[in-house]
Formats: sequence, structure tokens, C-alpha cells
Amino acid sequence: MSIRIAFAARALLALAFLPLVTSCTTSSEDLRHRVVENYAQIVLATYEDAIDAARALERAVDELLANPSEATLAAARERWIAARIPYGYSEAFRFYDGPIDDEDGPEPRLNGWPLDENHIDAVRLDLYNAAPGENIIGNPEKYPDITPELIAEQNEAGGEKNIASGYHAIEFLLWGQDLNDPPDAAGQRPYTDFVASGPNAALNARRGQYLKAATTLLIHDLESVADEWRDPSAGGTNYRSEFVGGDVTTALERMIKGIATLAGAEMAGERLNVALLSSDQEEEQSCFSDTTSEDLRANAAGIEHVYYGRYTRSNGTTIAGPSLADLVKAADPRLAEEVDAHIARTREAVNAVRTPFDLEIRANNPEGNARVQAAIDALRAQALVFVRAARALGISFSESDIEDVGD
Repeated sequence: MSIRIAFAARALLALAFLPLVTSCTTSSEDLRHRVVENYAQIVLATYEDAIDAARALERAVDELLANPSEATLAAARERWIAARIPYGYSEAFRFYDGPIDDEDGPEPRLNGWPLDENHIDAVRLDLYNAAPGENIIGNPEKYPDITPELIAEQNEAGGEKNIASGYHAIEFLLWGQDLNDPPDAAGQRPYTDFVASGPNAALNARRGQYLKAATTLLIHDLESVADEWRDPSAGGTNYRSEFVGGDVTTALERMIKGIATLAGAEMAGERLNVALLSSDQEEEQSCFSDTTSEDLRANAAGIEHVYYGRYTRSNGTTIAGPSLADLVKAADPRLAEEVDAHIARTREAVNAVRTPFDLEIRANNPEGNARVQAAIDALRAQALVFVRAARALGISFSESDIEDVGD
């Protein structure tokens, strides 16, 4: 065969192979885009479920204020607990400067904790380090009108523990301080605190106004985040359009950073380790209702929703599609098995943490401490395996990112 014929043959072979390479590359990139699109659908559905649950809470609050009784107070508390579940799922969408927690995001108004109760209402200051605060409810001269705008302004005013808004402000109003009497009970606020008649009529009416305004603000803030994840109007842009239509590697990096940071720095660190080391009830997230363990389970489930690309809505419908798990399995099947094992281990460890959480972290409860420590260890390991999964997908976290999820 002449040199010219051999060269021509090689050229034809290269041309024949080129469409295959292009096709594989295109297929891989298309899959990554579909993973991002499926994630955006799950994010929106989760926030919409959180809004629906918050509106159900608002209806229960309205009924409580119209007809204060043991039954209506219990119903409002049940609606609050139900509303926490989809919001707990949604925390897997944090930690990458998205619309929930960028510099203008409402996250501090939605989920700020721990809070100094006396910033909102009068409490016993000798218990659980409650600090003298504004007592907004008890100060009509300074705060004649309790509105959502006032509550937003007062959130963290004068200090980061001066939480005035969000789920935990509403929780405090519904349950009151948890004085641990009996030791395994939640807060015992009586329904009469909302009876706007008799000797405490004016104060009780203001407490009801605060509860209603805080619930209204909660819904408004959730709506503002959901709007950023909805399809924009024709010709418009928002966070969703930029996230889905932008660089796919950047989007995947944000997805993994969100779940890794929630598992490591946030859940293992802020929510579990700090509470365990201090044995202080005030360091548990939902300390008034004693539902912190349920918060942790919702957070862990939210991580799974993101990684596996599957979410069952509160109405029973399911959103499912290409996922991070699919990408990791294609890149490194053995690593994918490790991630699956770590997620299962975390699920088991978090589910083992008992309610009430404040009993689990007591210094005289070694069995409870061991359960909390096992959850910490599992979450830290899960965070680090997510970092490895990111690298398998060609995504490199900075050293500071790795420290954030590992500490």
C-alpha cells in the first residue's frame, strides 16, 4: 500500500470515528443538563409543599385566635410540626448563595435559631440563659403596631440571637419555654395566653397579633424563594433560568456543595456536635416543641432527594429523573456503591436519635450521647464521600470548602 493510500485510509477511519466521539460527548453533556433540570423541578416542588404547609398552619392560627381552646392550640401545633417537614427537606438547597441564603435571601428570617425568647415576649430570665430583650409583645408604647414589616426589622436587631421571625419564633409562641416539667415534655404554654378578654386582654391580643404577623411573613418569605425557582415569564430571567441555562458544571458543583455542607458543617457540626458538647437544651434547634430529631430526619431525607433525584410530594405525586447518583455511577461504580452505603448508614444513625432530643444530649445519658455521636460520625463521613464524588465528576472543591464540610 502506498503512503498516499495509507494516509487516506487513516483519514477515512478518523472521520468515521469522529461522529461516535461527538455523539458520546453530546450524550454525556445532555445527561448532566437533565440532572440539573430535574434538580430544579425538585427544588420548586419542595418549596411549593413548604408554602402549602405554611398556609395550613396559617389557617390553624386563625382558628386558634378566633376560638382559643386546648383543641385549637393543639391543632396549630400539629400544623407547625407538619410545616417543618418540607422546609427541612429544602435545607439541602442551601449553602451555595442561592435565593434562600444569598446576601438578600430570607433564610435568617425563616429559620434563625437559637433565639432569646425575651426579645419577643416576657419569659423567666433565670432559665436557659434567656437574656433581657425588647419584649416586643409587652411594649405597646415602643411598638404600637405588630406587623410583618416590624417583625422583619426586629429579626436579629441588636444581636444574632434576637430572633423575631420564622419557624422558631412561631414555635415559641405556640409552645412557650420548655421548662422540662415533666422532664420529657415540650413547652406547656396554655391556650389562655391567646384569650383576648379578661385582665390580660390587651397583652394576649398582642400575642395573637404577633403570631399572625409572623406566620404571614413566613409565607411571604417562602414565596419569594419559590418565585426564583419557577419558570420566568416570557423574556424574563430569574435564578432558575440562570441555574438551568448556565454552566452545567457550576450547577452540579452547587448541588453537591449544598448537600455536603448540610451533612457536615451544619448537621454534624452546628446542630449535633455543639448541642452534644454543651448538653444545653437551648442549643437544640426546635427546643420549644421538642421536635429536633424530626428536623434532623427531614434534613437527611432532603439530602437523599437531591442525590437520587427523586422526591414524593405531599400530594403523593413523585418527581424523578436523572440524578447525581447516575452521574457518579457512570464515572466510578465502586465509589457510587460507597456513597450509597454512607447514605444508608446516615439514615440509620439519624433515625436512631430519639425524641426528645434534649434528653439525648444530657451529660448523664451515655446511651443517648452515643446515638448522637454515631449520627455525627455518619454525617461527617457522608459529607467527605460527597467531596470524593464531586471529584469523580471533574468538580474540585477548594480547600476551604473541604474544611467546611469536614469539620
